[in-house]
Amino acid sequence: MKYTIAIVVFIFIAILYVLYLCSDTKEGFTKEGSTDNELYEKLMNDFNKIFPDRNRNAGGPQFYHHIVSLNPTIEEFKKYNTFYCAVSGSPIDPKRGKTYDNIVVKGLDDKEYYGKYYRCCWPCLCDIMREGTVYVEPFTVKLKDGDYTHYVLTIMDPCLNSEKIPEEISSFQCDKITKNGIHSNSCRLIIGILHDVEEYKNQDVSDILDKCKERMNTPVDKLQGGMGDISVKLYSL
Repeated sequence: MKYTIAIVVFIFIAILYVLYLCSDTKEGFTKEGSTDNELYEKLMNDFNKIFPDRNRNAGGPQFYHHIVSLNPTIEEFKKYNTFYCAVSGSPIDPKRGKTYDNIVVKGLDDKEYYGKYYRCCWPCLCDIMREGTVYVEPFTVKLKDGDYTHYVLTIMDPCLNSEKIPEEISSFQCDKITKNGIHSNSCRLIIGILHDVEEYKNQDVSDILDKCKERMNTPVDKLQGGMGDISVKLYSL
């Protein structure tokens, strides 16, 4: 009898363990069946193509440019653009769990827009929301299964002042404009995407704004921590 109970308990524990493993490794799928992890690995396999010297500092424009060049489906495109931080250029592994926050960004049309920003760390949220540097605007791109209109984060093209690009940044191929980047309809350079966008109507972002207040009000040359001390200088050229 003792052995029977022990066997039943062992089987029960084993079943629970298997269920845990299955739930812990659950992945999102695109309509084509590719998992988030598979798409992330595919993008990371191209890292040396995107950044030949492996320096991805402020490399959002280069990630976006490369993803468009892959001619993915719309669903793949949306997923790919959650795998990097537009500010730092840092890859964002989907295995990390929740890698985004909702923020408010000024549009070129003077409206404010609310959406998800995928980040490597919280200071990058502040650098996106910093007044007078990054703006959001609609943009349509041709993809494998049709045109896709989305909201892009844009900056003035640093290659217009290439001699002033911070020395820590080497990913920009300049010939008066950025050659390894995509420009919006306003001729600004696209650094990444603001996801699931809606017009800002007092949605609660108070926690983020409180956390970012000091950083956003700090002069560019006084910034420390995160990539802001490099990227915001780039955005301010």
